[in-house]
Amino acid sequence: MKLLPRDRFSIQTHQPRSVIVKTLEPHIEAPRLRWGFSREHASYTGTLSDSGFEIRRIIHYRNSSLPQIRGRFESESQGTTVHITMGLHPLVLVFLGVWGSIWYSLTIPIALSGALTGDVQPEILVFLGAPLAVLLIFWGGFWSEAQRSRRDLTQILQGVPLSPSTSSLTGGRTLKRIAWAITTITLVVLVQQQFLTPDSSLQSQTTTVCTESPAPSPYCDFFPVQTFTDHPAATQIALSPDGQTLVSGGSDKTIRVWDLTTGTLKQTWPSDSGLITALAIAPDNHTVISGAGDRMVRIWDTATPNQSPQMLQGHTTHDLGLVRVTTDNTTIVSGGYGEVNRWNRQTGDLEATLPATGSTEFQIGPVTVHNSPPYFRLLDISADGQKLLVDTRSRLQIWDWDTNEQTELPRQWFTHLTSAHFSPDAQTVVTTSYTQPNVHLKVWNPATGELQAKILLSSARESWGYGDRLALTNDLVMVSTADGLKIWDLQTAELVAVLEQAPISQLTISLDGRQLIGLADDGAGKTQIQIWQRP
Repeated sequence: MKLLPRDRFSIQTHQPRSVIVKTLEPHIEAPRLRWGFSREHASYTGTLSDSGFEIRRIIHYRNSSLPQIRGRFESESQGTTVHITMGLHPLVLVFLGVWGSIWYSLTIPIALSGALTGDVQPEILVFLGAPLAVLLIFWGGFWSEAQRSRRDLTQILQGVPLSPSTSSLTGGRTLKRIAWAITTITLVVLVQQQFLTPDSSLQSQTTTVCTESPAPSPYCDFFPVQTFTDHPAATQIALSPDGQTLVSGGSDKTIRVWDLTTGTLKQTWPSDSGLITALAIAPDNHTVISGAGDRMVRIWDTATPNQSPQMLQGHTTHDLGLVRVTTDNTTIVSGGYGEVNRWNRQTGDLEATLPATGSTEFQIGPVTVHNSPPYFRLLDISADGQKLLVDTRSRLQIWDWDTNEQTELPRQWFTHLTSAHFSPDAQTVVTTSYTQPNVHLKVWNPATGELQAKILLSSARESWGYGDRLALTNDLVMVSTADGLKIWDLQTAELVAVLEQAPISQLTISLDGRQLIGLADDGAGKTQIQIWQRP
């Protein structure tokens, strides 16, 4: 079996060259434009001369693998030898070469990246195998046509009547059908693996719901202690470090302060800022920081509830998605899409902004052209305010405020990053991401960039909102799923508990890991604040 689409052979005949040319003339016609499907034509088209010929078979269907046939006459003492070469059209060869080079220059780095990170996606096999399937189709089509043309030319030159035959045509189409069938089967197998076969990471994560387990996990002892229904428009919550104060903010332009020891609403602060988009409580347990749709940072104090908030103005792009107060209570960090600001907690002065380069503009005559800044999405801020998790369009980077260095975690091809979170000690990074059709939770070592665990959250596109349904301690990660509230051990990636609970969002957990708070829908379109506790 020849692997390359190229064939060479010779036909010897006792006829002189002039007779050979006359024998071929009825079977070769000059090139011309053809309309319709008339059968009134010769078998081949091309040029014929005393030195040789350059022809191709006349067909009535599209076939880029049709051989280009060249013949050279060599006169000998006992007749004529016709040397024939068949190959693909040069433009077809150029197309296959350029297309294959571009294809593999893109897919091979993706495959190697996945192999190095241990996150090889099945879809890459389709991309790696597609050119091979195309080459198989061309190979089958070429050799089917080449065999027919060899037979035809041999019969013509030997004076045997050329009888119509469809065997070669049928064989060529059969080979093409086989090639397409192989490609289709490959795609079906991959789709079945993706959509119908459970993810391998799920099979090692199966455990019994707490209420059904004969020996429940210690983390099954979370139990509901309070439900607040007096803030039905709540969209954000924050818990004080001492676990005694909870604040909630929402679309009703208010911030409400709750005493968790008594279960009472202590204060309600009206705001003219619109939707409350971010909340945090400082380490002093009484200073509240809020971010809103007007791009302003507000500083409130529960000790002086009637005093107007201090306002920090300096954000220029989009709403604020995150606010943090550093553990030493000296710095406020705030940001969202486009930029992050660092403020002096005492003076309210803006100390730094990331990224350092914003939008630029230049003049073209009387026209001013504004360039948009590069994509920059803040995902999380470490507790000490020194490190940021930033999405720069499919690349997850850890920015260091002091050094302005960016450490990039391995890129996840074919994956949409939906959220990223630091553990309280910033020694672990947890991400949620979507790769058709699965949603995964991944655990990373930020110092080495190593992927430590990959956990299946959903085998269907249940929701993109896992980022606000997740809470972290230094040892555990908790995620609210359609199957309940699941708790994993960060060190072993073992699923240690599943609490029966309807989906909840904006999960937050106390520093000691004993209070868990989230927002839930009451079934009537209003929000409830639910609090769980461990003994």
